[in-house]
Amino acid sequence: MSWYEDFLKRFFHDPIDKPFDIQKHEQRAKDYAGIFNVSGIEEGKYSDQIASCMERSLLPKGIKQDFNEVRHPLSEGKIDFTLNRQKCIDEVSKVLEEISKSYKYLSGERKALQIWRNLLDEILDKIEDHDLRKFTPILPADTRVPDHSIWEHLKVATAVNAFENLQNNSLFLFTIGTVQSFISQARKTQDFYMGSFILSYLTFIAIEEVVERYGPTAIIYPDLYKQPLMDWYLTNKKSLDIKNFEPEGVTLPTIPNRFVAIIGSTDGDEIKRLAESMDEKIREKIKNASDEILKMLGISLTDGQKEVLQRQLSDFPQIYWVAIPWRKGDNDLKIDDLKDFFTDEKINKWDEFHDFAVKEGEYPPNIGFLYQLIYTALEKSMGVRKNLREFKQREEAGRKCSVCGERNVLFYRDDGKPLFISDNLKYFYGEPEERKNSFFELDGEKITYKILGEKEGLCALCFLKRTFEIYLEKEVDEIFMAFSFPSTAEVACADFKEGAIKEAKEEFNEYVKVFLDFTKKEYLKVEPLPKLRFELKKENNLEGSWFFEENLTEEKIREELGIEVSIEGLSKLKKLLKKLYEKIKKPLPYYAILYLDGDNMGKWLSGELLPEIEFAYNSEVWGEKLPYNFKRELQDRLIELDLEKKRAKKILTPAIHSAISTALRNYAIEFVRKIVEEEHLGKLIYAGGDDVLAFVNLRDLFEVMEKLRWAFSGQIRFEDGRVVVDINNGTGFVLKDDVYYLTMGKSATCSMGVVIAHYKEPLKIVIDKVFEMKKRAKNSGRNRFAICLLKHSGGERVGVAEWEIEDNLTTEILRNLKDWMNRGRDEKRYISDGFIQKMKREFQRLKISVYGGIINTELKRLVARAYNGPKNDMANFVDQFVKNAQKLYWGTGEDIDNFTDLLEIASFINKGE
Repeated sequence: MSWYEDFLKRFFHDPIDKPFDIQKHEQRAKDYAGIFNVSGIEEGKYSDQIASCMERSLLPKGIKQDFNEVRHPLSEGKIDFTLNRQKCIDEVSKVLEEISKSYKYLSGERKALQIWRNLLDEILDKIEDHDLRKFTPILPADTRVPDHSIWEHLKVATAVNAFENLQNNSLFLFTIGTVQSFISQARKTQDFYMGSFILSYLTFIAIEEVVERYGPTAIIYPDLYKQPLMDWYLTNKKSLDIKNFEPEGVTLPTIPNRFVAIIGSTDGDEIKRLAESMDEKIREKIKNASDEILKMLGISLTDGQKEVLQRQLSDFPQIYWVAIPWRKGDNDLKIDDLKDFFTDEKINKWDEFHDFAVKEGEYPPNIGFLYQLIYTALEKSMGVRKNLREFKQREEAGRKCSVCGERNVLFYRDDGKPLFISDNLKYFYGEPEERKNSFFELDGEKITYKILGEKEGLCALCFLKRTFEIYLEKEVDEIFMAFSFPSTAEVACADFKEGAIKEAKEEFNEYVKVFLDFTKKEYLKVEPLPKLRFELKKENNLEGSWFFEENLTEEKIREELGIEVSIEGLSKLKKLLKKLYEKIKKPLPYYAILYLDGDNMGKWLSGELLPEIEFAYNSEVWGEKLPYNFKRELQDRLIELDLEKKRAKKILTPAIHSAISTALRNYAIEFVRKIVEEEHLGKLIYAGGDDVLAFVNLRDLFEVMEKLRWAFSGQIRFEDGRVVVDINNGTGFVLKDDVYYLTMGKSATCSMGVVIAHYKEPLKIVIDKVFEMKKRAKNSGRNRFAICLLKHSGGERVGVAEWEIEDNLTTEILRNLKDWMNRGRDEKRYISDGFIQKMKREFQRLKISVYGGIINTELKRLVARAYNGPKNDMANFVDQFVKNAQKLYWGTGEDIDNFTDLLEIASFINKGE
């Protein structure tokens, strides 16, 4: 039977309005299945039983509970529900009746995919009761244990392959390796971005294989619902009309480099064939991409040259997979079958817990009871698998790639001419006579300076990364046509451009027009940062580096653009730029890159950080309805299972994995892009949920850092459509567009590395540094940020801080101090930042115990002397500054160097060097 036939039977086995009336839900399930022309839903009960056993904490017989609250799956948060339940049923029934009409003539795979992807969105569009609409995506599957939604339950139930007295499933884990090194090997921002996109894209190629054979719900992590690449797949490969699909979203990599799936088979050969097919498809995609790119660029290679090129591509990427079947022979897996992965003590405790479930539970446990053990064993298996790496040592003698430094140069530009190097040693190290037959010239019109800079040499893989958008334009979407990722200079001067559009539009347009007419280089027309696209079109936007006067030289224009410039032409450009500067302040040549990473994600996925078991249950059920002895023994058994921390925490289930996946998807798709690209001057490189990479203009840096951090924990709200930090939101849900979105909740934290650098700083150095800063934040205790200022004149400033200091946001403190040190403030008073160096000199030789008692007094004295402005209200202004500075000092470890570096960084954002 095809996956979609089983999917429909299992999906309609439970109605989405189940919690409103548990007693009559089976009849409503039949009614809803009937109007969607789905029969045989009783066959879905076997998958439902396994899914239910996985998802619902143990319950004794006879416990009933009306729907009155939703519990957050990953924290102690909850939301009360007070609506009239019968009215809710009536509205859902009416809406489903109306929606079902559009499915009347659909069948098979098309119908299943349409229901999976569109049904929730269609329901939300048609529900008239705004309060009911809010709750629809988070309606619980069980009112007694309301910590997982009916949608998550249906996802798991449709993924599980089960029939009467038989289940046939395996847990499968796939990952692509060498992620950080591949992404960080970049000289241009487009290299950096495309490295992330390629890994996301190739992982999705593997995911496609699972979707084709077992359906989209087989992927437990990440959640595919509303993922841009999945929507593109449904639109382009399945010809479906997808609700709320934005093609531009495809350009943002959101698929992580690994996935977990429930595979509907325990046949080792079938699983192996599946994995081999993934590997083949990925490598075939890479070969097809390279062939297509060469063809589009007019590059014709001999068989020998193709062999060299493909050899350089053959080791990429590293692919690993493991699977654990849920059956051993003719029987379901038992606890003892996993003893090779755990200590005897752990196995014994699980046996005892299983006996308790058999004795006291509402229903006898099935294979779903072992999900946590199976997943833990799966992760341990992956660790072993990665230690068995296949190394293919291929030493190449010759000049190495300018980007990765690992493989030999194949593509090179010399004296303005792009070349293919067929013999590396002869071309770079041979005599003049030997060089003649060691290369051939490429089409200079097609191999632009955007692709290959002067004296730049690229290997096959880095050339593929540099030109991959050529393939994406043909294979994915025309949105990649002439695709350009903003340069560091473009990010740095974005606030300058925003101001110029508002205050000097005529001068701005004149300079751009003259420059483009003069150079006749179409690729200099680039997309502005997303926030500016409404007012600044690509056709009128000149690449950012040409707004810095230092670049208007004969040498620079010759080197970057390959053209000669007359003295008169150069003089005209300088005059026009100076005219623009007179209207708007010169751009600051610095930008920021940030890397956010969720803390302890491995522990979240393993269930180690889940909340106490009581927070899985409805408050009334736990407080009043569960027998005392049952609760006590349940907690005791769970404490015994937790050999390390001895907490009575929840058991890991696929619904938990689904909840984590949903929360991270919501973060990446609903919040991150809005924060970075819609509300602020930034550009996302990658947003995979638990990690985010982005370029940000300095003006907006602290606000972007702040919003990204607290949105990760769901501690935000929306005001007039904009994200506002709300530390007091502890529910774990965020109301956006009148719909509750699940988040990771307040127990989840994240760390961030930030680097401020000059736009001319080699990008590889900046990327390596931001990874280092992220690591420093983690090593300092997590739930922190580490920020580094790389001065173009030399030297670094590094500050590390927790996100909160005495219930104050650290970023808000820094933002205030930055503003008060800004000489260009509208309010004509400021604190000169000269006091920072004076303070550092005075205290750097003293120990903390010595200056601990005098730091506040000396800080106030130095700040008062650094005050500039009217004398009226001086005391209040100084006092305000000092109080914030004191909080920063005492809240960041009482380290004078760390404190003064943070102050310097804040001041630097105002004015640069």
